Amino acid sequence: MKSQTLKQQAICWIAYLFTRLFHASYRYRWYDLENYEAACASSQSGHPVIACWHQNALPSVLAHAHRRLGIVVSRSFDGEIISSVAARFGIASARGSSHRGGLEALRDIIKLIKSGHEAGITVDGPTGPLHKVKPGVISIASLTGSTVLPFLAVGLRSWHFSSWDKFRLPKPFTRIICIYGTPIPVARRIDKDEQARLAFQLEEALMMLEQKVSTWRAQGLPYAAVHRGLRPSVREKNV
Repeated sequence: MKSQTLKQQAICWIAYLFTRLFHASYRYRWYDLENYEAACASSQSGHPVIACWHQNALPSVLAHAHRRLGIVVSRSFDGEIISSVAARFGIASARGSSHRGGLEALRDIIKLIKSGHEAGITVDGPTGPLHKVKPGVISIASLTGSTVLPFLAVGLRSWHFSSWDKFRLPKPFTRIICIYGTPIPVARRIDKDEQARLAFQLEEALMMLEQKVSTWRAQGLPYAAVHRGLRPSVREKNV
């Protein structure tokens, strides 16, 4: 049992080292940062619930490295690797999923939000279906008085995997395009019909961001502000 624990620790460290090297090589380009600022202003908690697709989880998390971010991670060993790597980038984890430990994860992510963290949620995870928003992100926003903020982070050059989520791993030295979508306010008390409507609205917003990047690939990228590891409101202006 002890050797297995040592093996797991070694895997976590190797995963971190590779992630650190990839992150150091990426060039992040940020767009529509005013949407982030609007989401903060409209959230009773002062922080948005940032929503992304599971296939973009890695660049989405790395784009928010060393900020007060909390993410929901499953209790599987894959989740243990993600949680371990995230912690070394200053990101907290709430462990659990809809299959195991869901209530504990919900409670923990709410605690993180109330303690001043933003929340990052992969809205179609951990097992899909692909690009279908599950209601958890709306519940978290409603319970904390937070605005949901659609977010896309994707590499201009990526490896594509054949997993259920069609996972994208940005290649080293590529640009990572980071876009905040239009904020989606969520009331404190909502019924199931309103929850479903908001989930569908978020689904459409995330797909619109995907379409926007596809258009930019064909037409060329516009000007963007650049920053690495800072809050979007504290950014360096560059081309």
